[in-house]
Amino acid sequence: MCALAALTVLLGVAVPFAPVMASESVLSWPREGRAPASTALPLNPPRPLSLEATVPCSALRAVGTGAVLRTVPAHVNPAGGLVVRADSGRVAVSADGRTALDEPIPATGDCAYRISAGADGLRVAPDAAPPIVLPDVAVPEVSALITDAEGRAAEAGLAVQVRTDDRYASQPSTLKLLLLVLHGISLAITLLLAARLWRGSGRGLRWPRPGWADALVAGVAASWVVLGPLQYDDAWYALMARNASEAGYIGNYVYMFNVTENPFVLGQYLMQFWGWLGGFSLWWLRLLPLLYGLFAWTMLRCLLAAVLGRTARSPWVPWALASAFLVWWLPYGMTLRPEPLIMCLGAAAMLLAEVARRRRSVAAAVAATVVAVLAVSCSPSGLVAWAPLVLGLPWLWRWMREQSALARAAAVLTLAAAGTALVPVGFADASFGDVVEATKVHRWYYASFSWYEEWRHLSTLMAAPWALRLPLLLTLGVGLLVALGRGRRCAPGTIWWLTLTSAVITALALALLALSPTKWVLHFGAASAPAIVLLAMALLRSPLPRGTGVVAGITGTGVLIALAVAGFAGPNSWKPYSDRGQPFGNHVDPAPSKVELEQLAPHIGDVFLRDIALWIGLAALIAGIGLWRRKNHRGVLLRPERGVLAAASMILVVGVVAVFVHAPVRQWPGWTVASGGLHAVRDGRTAGLADHVRVLDDAAAPLAPPTGEPHLTGDFADASAHPSPVPPPGPGPVWHTSTPEAAGTGTLSTGWYPVPPSGDGTHITVPVLGDDVAAHRLLVQAETPRGVVDLPLEPDPALGSSHWQELAVALPDRDIRAVRVVAEQRAAAWMAVGGPRLTDWRPVTSVTDGEQVFADQLSAPLWPNVDHAEISNGMVRPAGVRLLAAENIDPGVLNNHSFRAWGGTRGSIGHAATFVRMTADLPGGPPTAPWGSVERVVYEHPPAQVDLTEQHRARSGWERLPTLAGESYIGRPFTG
Repeated sequence: MCALAALTVLLGVAVPFAPVMASESVLSWPREGRAPASTALPLNPPRPLSLEATVPCSALRAVGTGAVLRTVPAHVNPAGGLVVRADSGRVAVSADGRTALDEPIPATGDCAYRISAGADGLRVAPDAAPPIVLPDVAVPEVSALITDAEGRAAEAGLAVQVRTDDRYASQPSTLKLLLLVLHGISLAITLLLAARLWRGSGRGLRWPRPGWADALVAGVAASWVVLGPLQYDDAWYALMARNASEAGYIGNYVYMFNVTENPFVLGQYLMQFWGWLGGFSLWWLRLLPLLYGLFAWTMLRCLLAAVLGRTARSPWVPWALASAFLVWWLPYGMTLRPEPLIMCLGAAAMLLAEVARRRRSVAAAVAATVVAVLAVSCSPSGLVAWAPLVLGLPWLWRWMREQSALARAAAVLTLAAAGTALVPVGFADASFGDVVEATKVHRWYYASFSWYEEWRHLSTLMAAPWALRLPLLLTLGVGLLVALGRGRRCAPGTIWWLTLTSAVITALALALLALSPTKWVLHFGAASAPAIVLLAMALLRSPLPRGTGVVAGITGTGVLIALAVAGFAGPNSWKPYSDRGQPFGNHVDPAPSKVELEQLAPHIGDVFLRDIALWIGLAALIAGIGLWRRKNHRGVLLRPERGVLAAASMILVVGVVAVFVHAPVRQWPGWTVASGGLHAVRDGRTAGLADHVRVLDDAAAPLAPPTGEPHLTGDFADASAHPSPVPPPGPGPVWHTSTPEAAGTGTLSTGWYPVPPSGDGTHITVPVLGDDVAAHRLLVQAETPRGVVDLPLEPDPALGSSHWQELAVALPDRDIRAVRVVAEQRAAAWMAVGGPRLTDWRPVTSVTDGEQVFADQLSAPLWPNVDHAEISNGMVRPAGVRLLAAENIDPGVLNNHSFRAWGGTRGSIGHAATFVRMTADLPGGPPTAPWGSVERVVYEHPPAQVDLTEQHRARSGWERLPTLAGESYIGRPFTG
């Protein structure tokens, strides 16, 4: 046994260091048989592993003055890119902000400059001179390959080859596969032998008889697939799982340059498989946390039956457990994050740890270790599953002392072997070097905190909705009451013993949770399994002994009242998307005042559940009834502290269900997450928002050509003669004021565009952009039989100067003869205006069909049927359409995918493209916060015009490529 367990450990340790077959993607430009033509090429990460370029002298001479090669557009800060420029007979080569060469271009001859960049620096090799080497220059960034030599005969020979940074795309080598197979066999045999050798003795599990409480939990949990709130990170995890099949590994997808998430990937692997079975709609994916939750419920039912024995047969036990389970599961359980899986594994670990204690079974302890290790493979917060194992150390120590040295060694090695269950999950698709580098990148680009900064966790809790606050606050309150009553004697198998045990496990779990480097409120759901047991026991019997003094009783009740008040003071706000139709206060205002925020707290009429007088009155009433019953020798059924806990738990469960049933009814016929889920269940319609969002797109009969020329004054110029600094939003004329001699004034009046007498057009749409565009005067004038009508255009001032926005006005009646656009520059800031178009409402699928689409990290599972733009081969597949959430959410959250300082995977898309925000809406129902936006992506140059080849090479498991974590990579300093 010792030898087999030791072999399992050695094999497990060897796997992460075994060689892998790394996939290397090489992009060649121009395409074979094609002449060089500028192309958008958004790489992710932005710096490739290596770059080689050949620039012929003939191309330099032909250009005369201009850039023969750029790897970032000229309007972007070029410091990080490569530029080969000809100017007045000289050639200059610069990269990463450093000039490597500046010399005269040879006047004659068939010569070339060969440029290579890699881990050893930059090398520029002219044909007629020794090479110039700059060893400290990094590989230049690449977001496009642009040449002014395009279309010239002398461009022949201009070529670039890029080896992208796709370092995490690898497959196990033959040796690693062999090690994985041997480790799996060895681990399985070790576990089987442990089960035969160390089964222990005594009673095993008790399987409780199903009852109405089980039916209630199953029914409410199943309904939550449709009704439950959408959490902030649900789309994020769905995107990671969805992209894994294309990328070849579980990457972050949204930021940190899509580095691998290994070894914390078990949840994403399961979701990837589940999505492969039935797609990636929100409601299909939610069946996974439903299964996790029902399994956890079953484990906890078995735990109580095993520990409490005959007491568990009381009809109050399953109802108390059901109440506690729903207190935690309703706000925390229906999420695509890993916490529901950790809760499931945590419940299994508690049950196995209890079986191990009761039977003195090392085999059960080994199984609990496997389960706890799998919980860690979900997320760092999976450490909470180790808490019940810590409580098993005393009996294990006593067992060890009774055994021979050989038996002790075998047991220790077997437990260590069980710990290697992490290896096939965390390292089958990653090497040790991959995980070390990814961890370093995570710490550099994402806010990480130490264990002693756990106060940040509580800070995020108190900024959360009321139903997310209450479970933890009530759990903490019960834990404090257990501490007050710690002097009570107890024996195993009693309610008080299980109360004390679950309180200790919960405290250990929360302490282990502090080790997580991130501090988001949803992490608390990972510790819910022991907390559910603790709450259930407190609902069955007060944590305070019967002989507790008046002061201690009042103190305990006061603690629970204070925590309940703090919980109910939270807002009933459920972004993203689940806030639609919610009661209590104004959910539409993007910047509510403090008073308006307070109105979001749950209340009935003018009575707020955060009112402390309400809870003091309840406690006093319960105490009064108890005194009366005691005086009449009838016994006290309910003490104040347990009454407050029971009332808060019941209100939480009933209240959460009520608001999420009420919200879709109130919002009807408008779309909600629940109505979308209902369509999916009832009709099989899984398209989500695609069935409901509409956009203003070109009408079947367009406007006729204008009858006159545009009238321009001041700074206004025609983009056909003076190119706009931003690419046009599409075909048609564009006028702008960004001219060299701009004085800050100007007017535009386009010609009159005749409106077809018959057709389906209902709106006139005009694209605009610029600095401070809302400061200018913009309107459409409509010619009618009754005269000219002014229709003002209202731009969104929040959009930047590189973001076109299509502004629409409804045609006031059907007898409009012609329309024109009038613009007046009223500020020093520049502006641009496109020609008008006749549009009508169309399904959003008229825009998304046939296009690669980026649906963002807040809404992706609500767009399951679009062709998601993947990240693979070290490159972001250029999307033609972006679907973005809004919901009055902070822009810093909305823009994670393009936030360069956080390694946003789409940070370089904006280098080579401009975005055109279409007029779109989600019709129906009462007013809500803005749902989001639909944007076309317009590339200055055709995207991804390169040839892709894949190469494979062996790479050792400990090898690390040049790190992405450092200020020199994109200029981000370390923030901790």
